[in-house]
Amino acid sequence: MPTLVESGLSIRTIVFTAAELGFTTALLGAGTKVALVDKLPKGWSVRTVNVKALGTITNGSGTTVLNVGTDAGSFNDIVSAVDIEGAIGWRTVTTVRYDNTTAPIAIVAQVVTATAAATVVAGLAIAVDLVKYSKE
Repeated sequence: MPTLVESGLSIRTIVFTAAELGFTTALLGAGTKVALVDKLPKGWSVRTVNVKALGTITNGSGTTVLNVGTDAGSFNDIVSAVDIEGAIGWRTVTTVRYDNTTAPIAIVAQVVTATAAATVVAGLAIAVDLVKYSKE
């Protein structure tokens, strides 16, 4: 039977509590920036991101979203403002592929509320599919 030496694929799922995300019923604006990947090497890309609410999240008069991006700028160049409100479960996420052509860079996530703070908060599981697309 052949032995797989390197697949060039890594799927990382990180679970964050609401507290780790800085996501409280008092949060109005940006929560705590959390690392999904400490240093994405040159030659690797983020292909997809999946988000699961680990409890019900509600915001009666505002919006509650999650951004994912590189640790430079507004942190939303990979996933921009995916709505995380609703019951326990997976959210539909539009992911912009990110190919790292430079030095290693962190991939981060951040919860953001607008207009009003959430009335019920929960943790999130965030899965990131990483693919090696070129030789380093």
